[in-house]
Amino acid sequence: MSNRSKLRMSVGLFYPIAMISCYIIAIAEWGIRSWLIREGMDIHQMPFLTYYICGAFFISMGIYQWFKYRLWVYLVIGILVGFLCVQGPTMITNDYFFTKASYFITLFVLALFVILNWSTLYGQERYEINSRRLFKLAAELIVETADGFTDRPFYAGEIKASQDELLGFSRFLEGKYVARVFHEERTIFLTFSLNRSLITVVKPKEVSHISINESGIMTVFISESDYRQYRRTYNFNQLCQSIGEVCKRFMEYYQQGLEARIITELKTAR
Repeated sequence: MSNRSKLRMSVGLFYPIAMISCYIIAIAEWGIRSWLIREGMDIHQMPFLTYYICGAFFISMGIYQWFKYRLWVYLVIGILVGFLCVQGPTMITNDYFFTKASYFITLFVLALFVILNWSTLYGQERYEINSRRLFKLAAELIVETADGFTDRPFYAGEIKASQDELLGFSRFLEGKYVARVFHEERTIFLTFSLNRSLITVVKPKEVSHISINESGIMTVFISESDYRQYRRTYNFNQLCQSIGEVCKRFMEYYQQGLEARIITELKTAR
């Protein structure tokens, strides 16, 4: 089986790629400025342009993640980090107290904001990572690529479990940030998403989910935005069925007291 990811690149990977690119640009700009200085041009050697490019990147990513996840925390962090990048070269090259003070004030506000919102940031990252693992796991044995997305829930069979077992199972998944749980009309919804932040979800049907009613009947719904994250057009019914089978298997692990196998299996998904 190919080791290439079945899903499109995570947004989080944009950051290391951008930072490496900025380092390369900074080295190039430093070299160009050094050459211009040797040629007699009166300019500073500080790579101002690179700092501004980094600032624009962080602000743009903050706006993008705000729209993608509907989580305002990313917007604030993006703007603050962007301002730090823009203020950085001025703070280094300028001796004015106000310039240096404004930089450290922005840095302090950023650190304080991250600390106060750490639980939200951590929860969002864990939910997204495990959602990616779940979608990868579901697609491991699917080879058929016909028939694309449909917007209807898919009947995925029944789960043999008591109500207490279902409640305990759902609490375990939520505690491990595998799925966020909702309870509506005697039905348990296990929600997961590659796009919308589960932290901001109000109604479970806004995102991909598995629903299990009091009789154990299970249905699977995958949102179009999540389905489009696959590199290939997998058979939609098979994909829903596979997610249902993964849920059944995880329930069996839970009933046997093998909860650790759930996390291990998710981590090994390719």
